[in-house]
Amino acid sequence: MIIKNNRDKISKKFDIKTYDIDIAGHVSNIVYVKWLEVLRFKLFAKIIPVDKLLKEDLYPVVISTNIVYKKQLKLLDDPSGHIWIEDIRHNIIFLKFSFKTGNNICAFAEQKCVLMDLKKSVMDKVKLKTLLL
Repeated sequence: MIIKNNRDKISKKFDIKTYDIDIAGHVSNIVYVKWLEVLRFKLFAKIIPVDKLLKEDLYPVVISTNIVYKKQLKLLDDPSGHIWIEDIRHNIIFLKFSFKTGNNICAFAEQKCVLMDLKKSVMDKVKLKTLLL
């Protein structure tokens, strides 16, 4: 099963903790990176469970991350995160993310991931399509 558009996105609510707040009084950038990891793991759990990948000696690896911040999040905000697969090209999985509080977009992000062959330490070019489609 593939989740390949915004309508089929996976969502999760996040709690902001006091230790997530930086000296400027808003959610630290590193917290967003942690939330990307949580969402990506949740996506892979739904489409290709990590235990299944590991049995194939494969693991999803992030090769790039880009985050654009639109509105700061504060301690009492109630954010949610959303992830979906935007595209798969040249054996690269293009992921999109958005973070919202209410109807306001706080940030959006993009990641590129590949499946790595753990035995050969190279990008797997064959199994991705058979596992996802």
